[in-house]
Amino acid sequence: MLEDGYSTNVLCALFTIFFILMLNFFRYLVREPHIHIRDVTKEHNWKSIRRETKIADKQLKCKLITVNANEPMKHHWIKGNLALNVICEICNEECDVEPGLTDWWCCWCQKCVHDNCKSKLSKICDFGKFKLMIIPPSSLNLRSTVRRRLYLCSVIPPNWPQWNPLIVVANKRSGNNDGAEILSLFRRLLNPAQVVDLSERDPVAVLEWCRLLGKVTCTVLVAGGDGTIAWLLNAIHKLGLEPVPSVAVIPLGTGNDLSRVLGWGKEHDPDKDPADILHEIQKAQKVELDRWTVIVKPYGGLGLRSSQQTFYMYNYLSVGVDAQVTLNFHRTRESRFYFYSSRLFNKLLYLCFGMQQVVERDCKDLDKNIELYLDEEKVNLPSIESIVILNIPSWAAGVDLWNMGLEGHEEYGKQSINDGKLEVVALYSSFHMAQLQVGLSQPYRLGQANSVKVKIIKPCAMQIDGEPWYQHPCEFNIRYCNKAVMLVNTVERTI
Repeated sequence: MLEDGYSTNVLCALFTIFFILMLNFFRYLVREPHIHIRDVTKEHNWKSIRRETKIADKQLKCKLITVNANEPMKHHWIKGNLALNVICEICNEECDVEPGLTDWWCCWCQKCVHDNCKSKLSKICDFGKFKLMIIPPSSLNLRSTVRRRLYLCSVIPPNWPQWNPLIVVANKRSGNNDGAEILSLFRRLLNPAQVVDLSERDPVAVLEWCRLLGKVTCTVLVAGGDGTIAWLLNAIHKLGLEPVPSVAVIPLGTGNDLSRVLGWGKEHDPDKDPADILHEIQKAQKVELDRWTVIVKPYGGLGLRSSQQTFYMYNYLSVGVDAQVTLNFHRTRESRFYFYSSRLFNKLLYLCFGMQQVVERDCKDLDKNIELYLDEEKVNLPSIESIVILNIPSWAAGVDLWNMGLEGHEEYGKQSINDGKLEVVALYSSFHMAQLQVGLSQPYRLGQANSVKVKIIKPCAMQIDGEPWYQHPCEFNIRYCNKAVMLVNTVERTI
């Protein structure tokens, strides 16, 4: 016979799957086809799109990744498809005001000219206002493999003072297809070679750019959630890159806590001009972010310690009910039945799992199954269901947990992302979590510390920077490692 808790989990999972299936079935019934195959009234004859692609490949010159270093860079002109309200470089009049493919723009410097003004502009391209972020084609030394794949051999820095090349990384499958759009848009503004798809290359391969650039400091723009950012920061640390690249963010996740703290917003605006993002990166300021080492030492069945695991933390670590909610959400999202993905739907699903824990209370009496030590001193715990260890002032999609109701608690200091200290709080229940997210309560503060040790006596859920798992009895220690270099957006945003 199944236990009651397990039965409830199965029913909740089945209900979620049924809801997702019904939602996708409804979307299928009301969907608008992307391409109308036949217009009955005009009797069009449609051509194969593959054939059109082959014709376009022959007639249209692709944006070059590499060129002979001895030749000056010329404009790469594209006819039509100009941005809105662009001004001609020669006559200062608005371009592309007539219907059809009219006027020209250079895909390197982004300058626009009228048909009649094009001959009056110099043929040599200066790479425009984002010149110092672009890796010019003359700087790349590429070779072709037997399979006709190009690989990067070396980078020759251009003779440009304050050159700070930008490497853009995103997963084309992330953010409900936002990742693919971001990759496409930045390839239009930069050298396509410096825009990398994480679904095809891992962070180590991406950061090969930084090694080949030598002593040149570069910036990495990562589009993704907190897990993707942590993945990249871990790779930077493990490779021991010098100089350390600075990291900027385009938020594509659900919570985006680190992005919020650094001023890059709570979510990505798909209508935002990528040129505006490049402008924000130019104005951004460097800031250090504490990196923490988490060493997990599981206990064996005979009381012996088995092999330990090492993780790195940037945002927060938690044990208990909020980790359980995250784990349930993560399992559902990874399910083969999870067809529909959006930020709103993810938040609703997360809320459902939070409500489930109000009833089931899988983490009840956590204080009896856990021991907490701050700077080697054991802490007496009240009746709680979760412990949260914070490095940044944002938790669970934007809750400033430590600073809520901090007035009147003079014994505690302010929170900082680079002071070598952690803030530790406790949550009473899943209902307490919900109250915190709408500002109707405050956490139970346990203290600040330079090191934290936790002994888990009974199996429970655990998470680091939004990546959850079910942890068997263990002891884990959190100690200061070093600092990552991030960029703080100083330009005011609407999102």
